[in-house]
Amino acid sequence: MKLELFEKPMCCPTGICGPSVDETLVKLQENIKILQEKYSDLKVERYQPQTHGLQFMAAKDVSQFVKEEKMKALPITKVNGVIIKKGEYPTLEEIEEALRSE
Repeated sequence: MKLELFEKPMCCPTGICGPSVDETLVKLQENIKILQEKYSDLKVERYQPQTHGLQFMAAKDVSQFVKEEKMKALPITKVNGVIIKKGEYPTLEEIEEALRSE
């Protein structure tokens, strides 16, 4: 099982840093922890264009959305290679639904 998050540039890998923390990123980090506890075989990868350019280019579907929509397409979330959401982070329920459908 694999969860991939293609994200906008951030100051650190999780975005939970600096003087003003985005609550959406805090919730995402909580959801990732819940998922990793529930699904021991879940691999989570988070990519940002400034540090993971090759992953953005290798994921043709992701690079196409970024080419067309620029940074508005991000974040893009993939579960087991399939895009489940773009433009905003998925909820815990949306991720779990995608994991169960595999």
